Amino acid sequence: MTALTRRDMMRGTVAASATAAIATPVLAQEGAGATGPVPVDWIDPKTGHRIVRLSGDEGGGKAYFYRPTFTPQGDAMVMSTPAGIVTVDLTTRRRRMLVADPRAELLCAARRTRTAYYWISDPGEGQPSDRPRTVYAIDLDSRRSRRVARLDQGQCWSVNADETMLVCTIAHGDTPLQPDVPDPRNRRFGQAEYAANGPDGRPLNFAKAKGVRMLQRWAARVPMELFVIDLKTGRRRVLLQSTDWLNHAQFSPTDPQQIIYSHEGPWHRVTRMWRIRADGGDPVAMHRRTMNMEIWGHEFFSPDGKWVWYDLQTPRGQVFWVAGLELATGRRLWRRVDQNDWSVHFNISPDGTLFAGDGGDADMVAHAPDGKWLVLLRPEPVRDGDTEVYDPALVTPEVLRGERLVDMGRHDYRLEPNLTFTPDNRWIVFGSNMHGRNHVYMVEVAKT
Repeated sequence: MTALTRRDMMRGTVAASATAAIATPVLAQEGAGATGPVPVDWIDPKTGHRIVRLSGDEGGGKAYFYRPTFTPQGDAMVMSTPAGIVTVDLTTRRRRMLVADPRAELLCAARRTRTAYYWISDPGEGQPSDRPRTVYAIDLDSRRSRRVARLDQGQCWSVNADETMLVCTIAHGDTPLQPDVPDPRNRRFGQAEYAANGPDGRPLNFAKAKGVRMLQRWAARVPMELFVIDLKTGRRRVLLQSTDWLNHAQFSPTDPQQIIYSHEGPWHRVTRMWRIRADGGDPVAMHRRTMNMEIWGHEFFSPDGKWVWYDLQTPRGQVFWVAGLELATGRRLWRRVDQNDWSVHFNISPDGTLFAGDGGDADMVAHAPDGKWLVLLRPEPVRDGDTEVYDPALVTPEVLRGERLVDMGRHDYRLEPNLTFTPDNRWIVFGSNMHGRNHVYMVEVAKT
């Protein structure tokens, strides 16, 4: 998630008081690189689906796709702006300042209480994760904030289901992925910036340049730790020490002790997905390679915590699946995805019946000729001949039928859309720069 300055990326910071409500305008000002006013509510002419802009004229950023941002009641969500963190009423679309501090970086919303978690890094040089930072919890209604943890160094990823622990990582001696940019993955607004030259000395495109930087970081074998912080006592407890690149740690939405995390790096070189328990036990790989160039990743829990879903390609860039592992039984369910429906990230609806993907451009791993769409994906069983023969030890194949929701033709995929279903299953929230500035939008699942 990235590293340009907020001024460069968002252009036009709006100062707001901690008590002021932020009204929704009819039309936003023209953003950087936009071709006209940024609409607030419209029907996508190519898909027939309604899209609503949730961020104000100043722009906004959405949390990473697996991080919860909604209240348990489903009435509001939290998101980032240049001025700080705001809440958005999902019925009225009204925004209200929650943390009026442009340094505040949103971590997530709690799953059981009306609380959001964020951190503020101490000033200094280098990457934010190399500097001390303080983690806070804030009540969404009273807007009372309290300090819950202090880190000398490191990156926190997730709060567990009962709000007793944070899961974090620390790299000892890490360096930026992009040498001339302190942090090319701005965690607040999500827009990445990578550059590298190929063997011929010519600049590579964004996707290939990112691959070069990822390979360099993976090969460095930087010593790391995966640890948890007790939110009551502040005690730090190390779960794992490794020279693998530990990344994307996340707690189960229902089991307070269950953690999944990734071995980051070039996907064809790593065993990507792992699980570990905060209450003890060794790490366990959740998928093993069975063919050369098989890759998998961008894993996430199902809403009930029973399944882990992920992008699987057998082999890379050729055959695409949204694959699932049922944690209790080991059952595997692979759902085939069309090349043009492959997406940077997939996600699942709260009721577990639908999936969605946020698309990708032609330079990405799928090299999809027509892949710049946000798509709804409906599971269908495979029906072919004798369906009475079923072996639960084998993979169950299904397909995902795509329906296009949003034309992302003008979206620059250096910004990951990070789509998420709303709690009522009716909308999908995503980030986009389709109108120039980074904004947060939502698209209605049903056609208007």
